[in-house]
Amino acid sequence: RRLSLDEYRTAYLQVPKIADRKPVFVSGEVRDSLDRVVRYFGSRGMSASGMVENIVRLHLETYREDIEQWRKL
Repeated sequence: RRLSLDEYRTAYLQVPKIADRKPVFVSGEVRDSLDRVVRYFGSRGMSASGMVENIVRLHLETYREDIEQWRKL
């Protein structure tokens, strides 16, 4: 199911704490889209990089067990 705006903000637009930053590259088109979403719906201090961090964390948490099983194939 799709998330409500409040659920979306909670999942993806909370400012994450990132202790050891590393670069990750995305296309300019994706970056522009992320910037737009963050500007419209994010809180003060939120960034496109923070949104990417949240997306990846949620993905890894959601698929953690599957990834571990697939690794053993």
